[in-house]
Amino acid sequence: MGDVPSAGKLRGFFDGFEGYRSARVADLDRVLRSGIVALDTNVLLDLYRYAREPRNQIFSALEAVAGALFLPAQVLTEFWRNRDEVMREVIATNSVGGLREARKKAAGEISAWGNRTMSGSEAAELHTLLDAAFRQVIARVEQGGSGLNLRDALRDLKEDPVLARLEALFDGRAGEPFTPERFAELVAVGRERFARRLPPGYLDAEKADQQEEGTGDYLIWEQLIAYAAAERKDLLFVTRDRKEDWWRLDAAREPIGPRVELIKEMADRAGVGFFMALPQDFLELAAEAFKVEVSESTLDTTERMAEEPEPEGPLPWTRELFETLLTRLDEWNYPLRVDVLREAARDPKGFIPRRRIYELGEYPDERLLVGFTRPIINAMRTLEETGDLPGGLEPALRAHYLRPGKAEGFVVPRSIVECVAGED
Repeated sequence: MGDVPSAGKLRGFFDGFEGYRSARVADLDRVLRSGIVALDTNVLLDLYRYAREPRNQIFSALEAVAGALFLPAQVLTEFWRNRDEVMREVIATNSVGGLREARKKAAGEISAWGNRTMSGSEAAELHTLLDAAFRQVIARVEQGGSGLNLRDALRDLKEDPVLARLEALFDGRAGEPFTPERFAELVAVGRERFARRLPPGYLDAEKADQQEEGTGDYLIWEQLIAYAAAERKDLLFVTRDRKEDWWRLDAAREPIGPRVELIKEMADRAGVGFFMALPQDFLELAAEAFKVEVSESTLDTTERMAEEPEPEGPLPWTRELFETLLTRLDEWNYPLRVDVLREAARDPKGFIPRRRIYELGEYPDERLLVGFTRPIINAMRTLEETGDLPGGLEPALRAHYLRPGKAEGFVVPRSIVECVAGED
């Protein structure tokens, strides 16, 4: 007979595999209160992309954990490298040229219609209402829709309120950069890790034209380990990066938790726990722990920011395409999404109210609907990749807001309503 291990050498089922355990809310709450909270570059840069209310609520959440914040030097480098370009992109996105053209077209339609059906004074009143509405919308868009004057902020840092609040938050909380020698050494190590597909950051290997040769995420990781080891505290890393070189993913490509390799490496080298959160998850945790106000619309906005651009275009849905999507959601075990899509599709306006979703899902009143459309978007992307859905379809389900706060319900595209009605 072979050697039998002695009882003293026996281990538990999870010993050596602790990274597969799901993070508990109590653990995450403890990290917010007494651990380290580190932010990825995208979390900082997205502050320029948000409207006023979500941005202020995000800052409130960050201020609630101010004593736990840490900013890796590589994140700071990437922030300053990309800040100007992000601001220019937001300005370009908020271009009002299209709105001015729309105003001209609308004014022409009113004139043509008014000449046939109403008096000159009535038409003039409509023109006044139209001009006032467009002026208000254009003024908001020119400010980024957010109360930020990005053009002035680009020219003068003193005109950038985002920068002022970030400076206050991270005063004395940013890490020191690596020495040139250590930097070169770590870039070489990072490139070697890429060859073995060791997380994090190996999916950025093609960014070899950067100073870091694509190893930016790995440099952040090294700085996180060093700081956590020095502080001897568990660490939560907040990022909207959803790729597999940071996260374990489920069948729908949704993050489950940090890669097991990262949890183990942090434990082995720093002796502490490692956790990760998407921005919307961090906000929910902070809202619960510190009672800061975070609305459902803010959570929904941060979730959309964390996703790739939605597949959106003019291509209409057909009944066959709709059923293909429903079948995939059934296969992924999302029966509630199937029920919601079917019920919304049978409504003449394509609308299903919030309360009805709670009834169908038997949800408690306090539950939020943040992330409700995410499995549908992921299913659409997966089906596009396999050729089962064409590109350019409108999102099959969208949250519908009348005001900031909670969604009033959800809507499906008109083409889904029409194709379902046409075959019922």
